[in-house]
Amino acid sequence: MFILYNILLTLLCLLGLPYFLFKLAFEKRYQYGVWERLGFLSKDKKEKILDQCPIWFHAVSVGEASAVYPLYKAFKEKYPHQMVLFSTTTKTGQDWMEHKLFSKDVLIYFPIDLYWSVRRVLNVVRPTAFIAVETEIWPNFWWLAQKYHQTKLALINGRLSDRSFHQYTKVRFFLKHVLNKVSMVSCQTERDQERFIALGAPSARVAVGGNLKFEVSINDASKKQLGVGDAPILVGGSTHAGEEEILIRCYQELKSFFPSLCLILAPRHPERFKEVENLILQMGEACFLESHIEKEPWPKNSILLIDGMGKLPSYYSLATIVFMGKSLTAEGGQNFLEPAALGKAIIFGPHMENFRQSAEEFLKKEAVLEVRSENELKNALQKLLDSTVLRGVLEKRAKELVNKNKGALALNLKYIETYVQNH
Repeated sequence: MFILYNILLTLLCLLGLPYFLFKLAFEKRYQYGVWERLGFLSKDKKEKILDQCPIWFHAVSVGEASAVYPLYKAFKEKYPHQMVLFSTTTKTGQDWMEHKLFSKDVLIYFPIDLYWSVRRVLNVVRPTAFIAVETEIWPNFWWLAQKYHQTKLALINGRLSDRSFHQYTKVRFFLKHVLNKVSMVSCQTERDQERFIALGAPSARVAVGGNLKFEVSINDASKKQLGVGDAPILVGGSTHAGEEEILIRCYQELKSFFPSLCLILAPRHPERFKEVENLILQMGEACFLESHIEKEPWPKNSILLIDGMGKLPSYYSLATIVFMGKSLTAEGGQNFLEPAALGKAIIFGPHMENFRQSAEEFLKKEAVLEVRSENELKNALQKLLDSTVLRGVLEKRAKELVNKNKGALALNLKYIETYVQNH
């Protein structure tokens, strides 16, 4: 089965090679970490890793890295002499983790799941355990790590959205052979647990460990530092195409009722920063880039555009209201637990498929507002800006729900400790 997978994967790579080389030549984001992705680690990293048999943590990008970071930190505080290799797939994930890594540890890009690139990295690292976040299932990596290095394989904060589950079901005949190699799957919810078992993970190795994103710890920004006083602030978090335009129109209409209203926009993808900056200007508003905030204060009557990754959580602390992106004009939704943990009034659209269970729980407890159109969004914003009582109710319920669901950190730490104790 794995031979067939490698034949098909090699053919796909050969077909896609011209496209990849074109992107590599003309798009900078494809150039980051290219050698590490192909399995070639630097001499310094090799020497640091040699004979350490580290615990390997893997998170795709900023969202997953920030979710697993409290667990990584707690693990290192308890086992300071155990080396950890931390990998991400994206440049933004690398940037976020770079200054948070303990000095003994190493940060790399995750290798492409080709036999030879994975084998090359594993021969250097020889990990005791591999701990991936959410749904990072890589057949070659799992197979080779277990076959040649007896690596214990684990998924933590495991989740399967409706879309992912539907897609994986089509290849269950193959996936069950991959999932059979896992030592432990710690799922966010019972629904996720049922889905992993349905796809072939051994039921005895699948448990509910809770959602690590409930364990958020956020550094507060200061309204005083920004020079906005007590002005109400609307934050559009992790927005996608179409949503910024809607938020700007709502902001423009609401300014006549709330003259001091401020708007902060944080596009989900860095390649859209310039596009959103141009949109703000085209719609007749002044734009101030967050990257300039240390040099000069945020000018009044301008929209603050967060043009860097990993900065959004601290700005949630300033928000009067948070709108969660990828929920109104795109499908999937974004993680709203960070502003919920801060006790913020939250609004999202109808498309929260990737966070369905959390969204349903918050809606059932009336701890968030759901809107289905631009007009509904504008009306909801006006009601919340008008009523400190309504905002207060949402804020209290959101924070209570987050606190109620905490505990995943301790449980998942207990799970991964077995890999150190048995090493």
